[in-house]
Amino acid sequence: MSWLHKNVNIGHNQFNEKSFFTKLSKNALILGKPVMVQLYTLYLLFKSAETPLRSKMLILGALLYFLSPIDLIPDLLGPIGFTDDIAVITMVCRQLQKTITPALKAQAETAVSRFFHR
Repeated sequence: MSWLHKNVNIGHNQFNEKSFFTKLSKNALILGKPVMVQLYTLYLLFKSAETPLRSKMLILGALLYFLSPIDLIPDLLGPIGFTDDIAVITMVCRQLQKTITPALKAQAETAVSRFFHR
């Protein structure tokens, strides 16, 4: 099952689990492990049936902003290009801080570690 019930199409771009993981893997070293853990934590929270709808809407906004080619600062600028994405991701993680359990964060850290070990 996709992280979105149906793929969300905006223009010619398709946002789905595959595009999320593709962007994560392509940009892991630029984003760094702490940001990758935040992104993966949001992904896991979004997929959880226990996460309230309001929280899921915040997460969806942050994840779609991360995937969107339309940014305040273009991602093509390397690390500088991700500063707006990181700000949005960090803000949403802070807002959902009480929802993020140690077990969920550990699961995200384990999943993210595969991007940094070769």
